Amino acid sequence: MDLFNSLPLKKQEYMNRLFRNCTEEVKYYMSVIDVEADQTFIKAGEECKYIYIILSGKVTGVEWPMHEKSYFFKDFGPGDFFGEIECFAGLTRYRISILSSTKCRLLAIPSIYYMEWMRMDVDALFMRTQENISRLVLQTAEARKYLFMEGRDRLMVHLVRKYEQKIPAPEILVLNQTRARISEEVGISIKTLDRNIRKLEEMNLLTLNKGKIVITQAQYLQMKQDIDFYVNG
Repeated sequence: MDLFNSLPLKKQEYMNRLFRNCTEEVKYYMSVIDVEADQTFIKAGEECKYIYIILSGKVTGVEWPMHEKSYFFKDFGPGDFFGEIECFAGLTRYRISILSSTKCRLLAIPSIYYMEWMRMDVDALFMRTQENISRLVLQTAEARKYLFMEGRDRLMVHLVRKYEQKIPAPEILVLNQTRARISEEVGISIKTLDRNIRKLEEMNLLTLNKGKIVITQAQYLQMKQDIDFYVNG
């Protein structure tokens, strides 16, 4: 399908196999929508009316707020699905919020027609079940590792994510977030955050300019290498 031509080649092939026998209702009712950066297009608690597929851009998953704090847990990109797991689980409302990190193009499919298709197409159902189980297993493992990370490593994960959210990748990233927002997203206190910012500055992994965090491409690559070693060994 021409809709998927902007995806990486392997994902194009996957989507073409997946949609090979999709129903006429899916083809008729699906639509392409554009979302500006920093927009929440899925809100936790709202009715699961649509399955969304990212065609271009990046988004961030935000866990259901607990104790008035949100947990920004993972970034996603082209080819990723949202709203599907809730429907497979028989849930009627979205369990997480999805925030656009960049300008995005989405494919929206009414969930009622999507699930009717899945019930009729055994091959497509198997492909999506396999993909969803793999995604859940990996996310659970990542969450466990993140839970035991020190504040410095959590901050590096955050800075790497923020750098990778910029398209195209910048030579220098100036982080415009407040300390309060960073501490909320990283999950550490502002006092702990400030201490670890100083640590990373001493390690030459970031610089401060008028109180703002500045990261060069070389610093990003070094932090990414350190985090990948911690996570994957």
